[in-house]
Amino acid sequence: MEPIYHSDLEIPIISLLNGIILIIGFYFFGKNIQKIFKINLIIKEVSLTDYQNILVAIIFSSIILYPICLFFEFSSHILKFFTYGIYIFGVINIVLLVRSLISKKDINFFFHKDLNYILFALIFVGLLFLSFAPVTNADALDYHMFTAKYLLKNGMYPGYLTNFHSSYLSGSGEMFIAIGLLVGSEQFGSILQFSGLISLIGVLKKYKSPYFFYLIIISSPVLIFFVSAPKPQLFTICSSVFAYCLIFFGDHSKSKKITFNEIKKFFLISIILMSSITVKFSFILSSAILLLFLSFNYLSLNKLIKILFIILISYIVVVLPSLIWKYNTFSGNFFELFYSPFSTERYGLATFKQYLTGLSEANLLWFILPTSLGNFTHSLGLGSICILYLYQLRFIKNTLYIISILILFLLISYFFGQFTARFFLEPYLWIALYLARYHTLIKINVFHEFFYRIQSLIFFGVILYGVSNLTIGVINAELRDKVLEKNAMSYTFFRWVNNELKDTNAPIITFQRSIALSDNFPISRDHLFYVNMSKPEASEYMKEIKRINPKFLVFSSGGSSYKKYIGCTTGLYSYKKEIFSIAVRNPLNNNNKKFDIYIYKLDASLMPKCINPDRVDNYSRQ
Repeated sequence: MEPIYHSDLEIPIISLLNGIILIIGFYFFGKNIQKIFKINLIIKEVSLTDYQNILVAIIFSSIILYPICLFFEFSSHILKFFTYGIYIFGVINIVLLVRSLISKKDINFFFHKDLNYILFALIFVGLLFLSFAPVTNADALDYHMFTAKYLLKNGMYPGYLTNFHSSYLSGSGEMFIAIGLLVGSEQFGSILQFSGLISLIGVLKKYKSPYFFYLIIISSPVLIFFVSAPKPQLFTICSSVFAYCLIFFGDHSKSKKITFNEIKKFFLISIILMSSITVKFSFILSSAILLLFLSFNYLSLNKLIKILFIILISYIVVVLPSLIWKYNTFSGNFFELFYSPFSTERYGLATFKQYLTGLSEANLLWFILPTSLGNFTHSLGLGSICILYLYQLRFIKNTLYIISILILFLLISYFFGQFTARFFLEPYLWIALYLARYHTLIKINVFHEFFYRIQSLIFFGVILYGVSNLTIGVINAELRDKVLEKNAMSYTFFRWVNNELKDTNAPIITFQRSIALSDNFPISRDHLFYVNMSKPEASEYMKEIKRINPKFLVFSSGGSSYKKYIGCTTGLYSYKKEIFSIAVRNPLNNNNKKFDIYIYKLDASLMPKCINPDRVDNYSRQ
């Protein structure tokens, strides 16, 4: 595996500049797509068209490139050709843009005295700078970046039974992280996530909404978590919310006959929602609810049949290829893939799915306030109170529908999904944009506005801390190393391990979470949490490990999972006392305890007899 962090890059800011050039390339690529397919005529119904350029470019690129990456080993070459083309397109348009700005005699800088606007502007710029930071998020360094690296190196998605997260949860979003890595930009993924907010701002500008609603949307605490990582979720949430705007705010013909423009609109809505499912399977809930309402909105049998046909075609083109790939790669129950991210027929996967759906907060407090200061970014914030303003819009027909889909989303999530604040950002934005659309009919409570400004100030303070603590890593190599050492989980661990094993190029079994940081191919610890390797049912996992033939067992003194394989080792290769501590980005959750690192020589031919039959694999997020 190639390292993510290019140690020979003397000026790390080049990584950032490459990401910016790439996102500008996508912006102008989307602008041209809108013109060619005349999508701008649909988009302008609910938004200023230029604000959706990146969204259109990403959706279009995903539909074309994702199936290629799933089925063809030469996909890495296709990605390179496409990425370099977008990059060159970005450079050309930057030059043209600079020339046009130079030729202008008067450049007007918009400034507004509205306090809400000032807070919005500060937070918007702050979030932008936060997205420039090096990758430190644990999830990203675990499987998002690992999948992207693997895709570039091997021209395909990983299909390892032992790596549950990368193999079963990765989707089209990791492909865009890989596109960023192709031009040496680790930040592109997080910049792309930030750009999703631009799509929502285009809707607000279309309806000339007060800046209070800009604040509601852009200062929800969970955004800090999303923007500061390349985790492919925020952009997808925003694109799904834009499809929601097209459904609820777009023009609807009362004619029984469907127009060509309506067909294009239905295809656009359907493709956006289907693409969201390929990024993260949990989006199937919001997509199904929105498509159900879209169908329900047209009671004409002629229109309904055509809408259902469009949805079916979109599903076949966009989603079905990933289902076929999963079935071909992992087998199992094919029909289960229509309502589950993976088939649970194989031993261990039912437990894994139970873990995923069991993630939830202790109570409903996180809708408004964090359960603790350390969990500040786990809440939606005071904007959740905005749901009460729906009462002022009770005479509008769509208000009842909005309340219905909110209740439906809440109930399904509670019983079958992840009941966490991050999972509810999407319906939070549904409410905010619906209120912003009908802002002339709403009277904002002055106390709510006052306290929301207080939250926005606190939110901005947290952003400033994030920028000073993380984004400074793009200035030079020394600062980047310090930022990663302090904030990136297992960075110090793998820096030492990579140095010790630099001449081996041998696979390893590791019990650290951030496997994307390993230069040697890592067998993930995932399988130990959901599979008892001593049971006969685990034979498939054992065969895979023996096929990969790992040569080293790498672990720290802080865990116990290594005891499962310690009997398969043939001697100590290297160790270091008190060399690393668990790095976290939240200063309130800091732990300075030092741990030892051990590298043992491993003989896979001794398996499975050498495996410890006792349970030593208690799950840990570390």
